[in-house]
Amino acid sequence: MRRETHLLLVTVLLLNAVGLVLVFSASPVYTTVTDRDAPRDMFHFLLRQLIYMTIGLALMLALARFDYHRWSSRWMYGLVVAASLILLVAVLWLGVEINNARRWLLVFGITIQPSEIAKFALVILLAVKLAGNQHDIRRFWRGFVPPMLCVLLFAGLVVLQRDLSTPTVIACTGMLMVAIAGARWPYLFISVLSGGTAFGLLCWISPARVRRLTAFIDPWAYRFHEGMQLVQSLSGFARGGLWGQGVGAGEQKLFYLHAANNDFIFSVWGEEMGLAGTLFLVALFALFLVVGTRVALCAPDMLGSLLAIGMVTMITIQAGINMGVTTGLLPTTGLPLPFISAGGTALIANLAMVGVLLNVAQQASEPEPGKRLVTAPA
Repeated sequence: MRRETHLLLVTVLLLNAVGLVLVFSASPVYTTVTDRDAPRDMFHFLLRQLIYMTIGLALMLALARFDYHRWSSRWMYGLVVAASLILLVAVLWLGVEINNARRWLLVFGITIQPSEIAKFALVILLAVKLAGNQHDIRRFWRGFVPPMLCVLLFAGLVVLQRDLSTPTVIACTGMLMVAIAGARWPYLFISVLSGGTAFGLLCWISPARVRRLTAFIDPWAYRFHEGMQLVQSLSGFARGGLWGQGVGAGEQKLFYLHAANNDFIFSVWGEEMGLAGTLFLVALFALFLVVGTRVALCAPDMLGSLLAIGMVTMITIQAGINMGVTTGLLPTTGLPLPFISAGGTALIANLAMVGVLLNVAQQASEPEPGKRLVTAPA
């Protein structure tokens, strides 16, 4: 599937290029104004993003040449899973707190976000276990419960970091992988119902989340408090019009819009590039989803299919939530836009996922007419 491999590479490179442009556009104000005591060069965030992107691309190319069947080795996936779980537990005790959330570890002056590594590790774990347990996948205790407990463990550890958006991405991806592996629909329905109930309870017991949901319903009524972020984001899209204000000419990033170079960078893009640029970015993520799904359907075995669909889903669900938040379709939450937002761990982890996806694509082949290469057990 050479065409799909090339399309994936071009799409990811274009998304990273957009990310570099936006990080540079949205970041200089932070270096020149917020760091008065220790002023930084206006290219500080751009250079840092370039370093992270270089590391991520190198890892992507290495994993693209790494046979995905090797992930089935116990020591291979066990090492990745164990490292991610250790980091998730360590951040609860040793993590640095930013904006009332403890989600980062400080290692030699560099912040690491373990939840991003955990997403990659969970896809590997679920793909290996589900592919190797095809005979029991339709049984409740032996086939369905073990992978769902893995999803619950990873998501639960991230919830303890006062993060509800990342566990949502983890849970949705995990459930989709279990469904594709052949689990019974009644079991999945019960899981979705239980997960939705737990999500509602976690929102209800948190006054901050309740205020966010209230502001989401009518942001202009709370435009000076919880609704300010959404109002400013929508104002950015409105100012952008059809063709935008031009690269670097946006005003919302001038401290009107918080986290302009991270969680709300899509709004900066909408203001500077307009509706045309916004649709272009959406089209890139849609192309990534379509091509990645085709790779999963044409994978030579269940392991490859699950790895491909897991990596694609983990990235595109997060992108969809981020774009939904910035456009007012979903309540405000802190979730970066894959490949675009400033940040090292997320960018490197996402490019690593693309590397695994590329390796599956290289081994995939066009299905014969009337045949399916990967089928769930009857």
